[in-house]
Amino acid sequence: MNKLVYIFLIIVPFTSYGQDVHFVQSSTTPQLINPATAGVFDGWERVSISHRQQWLSMGSPYVTSQLSADLNLLKNENGTSKGYLGIGLNFYSDVAGDAKFGTNKFSLAVNGIIQVAEDQTASVGIEVGGAQRSGDVSKLNWGNQFNGQDGFDSQIASNEANISSFIYPDFGAGVFYRYNGHKSTFVREEIKNFYGGISYFHFSQPVLNYGNGAADSLHSKMVFHGGMQLDIPGSKITLAPSFAYFQQHKFKEVLSTLLVKFRTHEGTRYTGLYSESYFSIGATYRSKDAIVPQIQLELGNYIIGLSYEITTSKLNNAAQGGFEVSFQWANINNALFKGRRTKGWKKPGAM
Repeated sequence: MNKLVYIFLIIVPFTSYGQDVHFVQSSTTPQLINPATAGVFDGWERVSISHRQQWLSMGSPYVTSQLSADLNLLKNENGTSKGYLGIGLNFYSDVAGDAKFGTNKFSLAVNGIIQVAEDQTASVGIEVGGAQRSGDVSKLNWGNQFNGQDGFDSQIASNEANISSFIYPDFGAGVFYRYNGHKSTFVREEIKNFYGGISYFHFSQPVLNYGNGAADSLHSKMVFHGGMQLDIPGSKITLAPSFAYFQQHKFKEVLSTLLVKFRTHEGTRYTGLYSESYFSIGATYRSKDAIVPQIQLELGNYIIGLSYEITTSKLNNAAQGGFEVSFQWANINNALFKGRRTKGWKKPGAM
């Protein structure tokens, strides 16, 4: 068993530069980046789904999936509340290799959001959750199972104890700032958006007890992230650069992304049909490891993303390919009089 843990600790940091899962399309997994993002968007409810397969050329690719949902409470109809709450739920499942070494995690985020100035909000959020880990060592081949004549013999006992399934609590917190400015025109609004945040995960550094005396610690993780969205005046192009920096123990990961968004449908705010569509193309660069071309389609309340990872490091012969797809729906403020209706509320001008 100790050999298994040793091999795992050597391989995983080398391939992921850390102990946590990640998605390249980080904009669709905000709660994995920072719990202080829960409920911080132009709308009321939001649901995101992501699925990732890495190392496709291997027999058993690494498979990661996530489902998250968040909403805001105590926010008034026109979005001018001085303070309100964001609530988020997040679940992800990660399964790696032939041994199906897996992690399932569920968490709840509670976020306090304050309007600090016009078009600016700051928030502080906490994450409370738990995770479960498991694996099946019987699916692996070991050196002592080669009989010296015919090769590998699965009937020979490996004498390796299986991984004990176990559960551990997990906690995190973060701060987040967002500026969302608009310059009104007759047809639409030119968007100038800037955001940034810091988060800290695994406060308690839980002990991961794999059984038979083998254990490891889940190191705390610090995340710095930010980005912006800027319309180019006189054109239908919007630039959306972003970054995320992860530091976990001595391992680091940097994601740098640039999306070029082409507006395919104009919104008209004066008719109440303020719904725009974009087609985006760009790439993410993971420092010293991979480049990930991606495309994204925004259709009003829906966002669909697709990316494919191309390994550029020394692992490219073994780790070819990483496919990721994402889907997001949000009840957003995309119409002049749209919002979360409450009892007794009427559309302006209605009888």
